[in-house]
Amino acid sequence: MSDAAILQLRDLEATDLRCHRRVRWRCEPGMNLVTGANGSGKTSLLEAVHLMGHGRSFRQARDPALARWESDGFRISGTWRRYGPLHVRVTGGGRGTEVFLQGRRLTQRMELAETLPVLVESPQGARLVDGAPAERRRWLDRMTLYCRPEVAPRYRAYLRCLMQRGRLLRRRASEAEIEVWEQQMAAHGVAVMRARDEVMAALNAALAEETELTGSGLRVRIRRTAPMEAEAFAARLARQRREARGGPLRMGPHCDRVEMPQGPRDIRACGSRGQQKLAAAAVRLAECAVRGQHRGLVPVLLLDDCMEALDPSRRRALLARLARHEGQVLMTAPTGAILPGNWPVHTFALDAGEQEQPARAGVEEAA
Repeated sequence: MSDAAILQLRDLEATDLRCHRRVRWRCEPGMNLVTGANGSGKTSLLEAVHLMGHGRSFRQARDPALARWESDGFRISGTWRRYGPLHVRVTGGGRGTEVFLQGRRLTQRMELAETLPVLVESPQGARLVDGAPAERRRWLDRMTLYCRPEVAPRYRAYLRCLMQRGRLLRRRASEAEIEVWEQQMAAHGVAVMRARDEVMAALNAALAEETELTGSGLRVRIRRTAPMEAEAFAARLARQRREARGGPLRMGPHCDRVEMPQGPRDIRACGSRGQQKLAAAAVRLAECAVRGQHRGLVPVLLLDDCMEALDPSRRRALLARLARHEGQVLMTAPTGAILPGNWPVHTFALDAGEQEQPARAGVEEAA
């Protein structure tokens, strides 16, 4: 057990959210499971939690699409435990989404993500294990900025230099003028890459403890496109500028490839669907550990359709690992999903229509 505090959702109430007219979910520490038939709104409950933690849907839905049919908007309210109680309210409709923390309207969603870290693994969300390298890079950059917030100004400065360099090239500015921006870009880029490497090393150390889920081991690796020294980076930028004559820049932190090899090949290419499912859970658990180490707060973990594509032995391995996880886990599975064994899971059964019922502890082995 770490010394980090554990973020917990205590209760959630949603009105006119997707298929729900009104639903209330009371959560407990540890594992919480939502069950129900297809279309009963299981994923929508996790979506509501994500909205409270990020101010947006992990399904990338536009705000009007979140409201129930024939309703003007939706409303979500929740009570969290982060050192002390926190109250969050989210309202949305045709004019966008508004988030209120302790009764105060937030103008920047970044403040919400800093206060209520929520991680999600969903078939409808960002795909880390079987997704594109660029998606993995954005994920690693977000984690780096969360764990190393002092690097955020360098990251923004790097992107600003990148855009300014492109503008000057299109205007055919003088070489001396462009070099000034290239030198700044190289200095900021090296700082970003070093911070990213530090976070990746911590992530791989945490992943090394997840072999019961990943089997032969899984790691995160970056294929860098630029040198780690500022002078060499700037020299490469100047050479590319002269040789490409204003062509697209294909080097730097914004072009690096993030890979997840399991053995000699990337799990995206060699892993079965069940192996990829467990690997994704392992990556998220490792991310929880790294974020807790750096910021002293263990995030809430959302696992949508957690039993999909897993045979009984892999389901047992996943549940055993989640039972030892120090943070709170909110997950979904269809009605009748086989959960081998008797685990400390607090279940909430969803039916179509209005819901307001307490969680029930314990999940017996399905027949």
